[in-house]
Amino acid sequence: MKSMKWKVKALKMGDLIVEKSTLLYCQNYGEKIRIPMWSVAIYGNGHKILVDTGIDACDWIIQKLSPCERQPGEDIVSAIKEQLGWSPDDVDIVINTHLHHDHCGENRSFKNCRFYVQEKEYQAAMNPAEHQKKLYKKELFDQNAVNYFDWVFVKGEEEILPGIKVIPTPGHSAGQQSVLVNTEEGILCITGDAANLVENVNRHIPVTFAVSLVDELASLERIRRIADFIIPGHEPSIKNGQASGFPRVEKD
Repeated sequence: MKSMKWKVKALKMGDLIVEKSTLLYCQNYGEKIRIPMWSVAIYGNGHKILVDTGIDACDWIIQKLSPCERQPGEDIVSAIKEQLGWSPDDVDIVINTHLHHDHCGENRSFKNCRFYVQEKEYQAAMNPAEHQKKLYKKELFDQNAVNYFDWVFVKGEEEILPGIKVIPTPGHSAGQQSVLVNTEEGILCITGDAANLVENVNRHIPVTFAVSLVDELASLERIRRIADFIIPGHEPSIKNGQASGFPRVEKD
């Protein structure tokens, strides 16, 4: 079947206030930056799809990690209603780029869909590396949140639907994946946290929180090679509700 073209919309899930050096490896020490958390809706061709579901609440993040702020409407259920006219029951697919707390926080709100994640990521999330433990919150993805039989455990590259493909981009986490979408403007990559910022891709600087910098650098190169445009996991230049004109990948 020929690949289809899809529409996308960026949905802001709140803000974190962090040191920029936590996003760009060995860069910008001491510089504070406000970064959004992005979910992305993919739609058309009879489907309603979400890539990542944001956070469940700010309190846990403030206590464990960093300052966090969320304005009214910056939760996934409100956002899909206001921006797209969807209810949670309308969504038929959720793709988690990975299972850190700010990417699967509202998975439990979606009862009528299949959830796609790399099998390696689910396994790592259930038994995380020591330095990654604070980034996972198991009650957001365990059986109390998502019925085990609603998960589709992906092993590598896989086409979800014609024109939507997941590719492994490990490094930030063991099973991090990115989502390629065929759009009218070209190939869009929703990077998750393989890239926190556009700078990670275009300046080839790895993210700081990583289980493997070698894998992370290879993942950035793969994204640069394939994608025309990107939505990094925490890029502040993107606007809430943006549906086109996403940051361009600079090719060598």
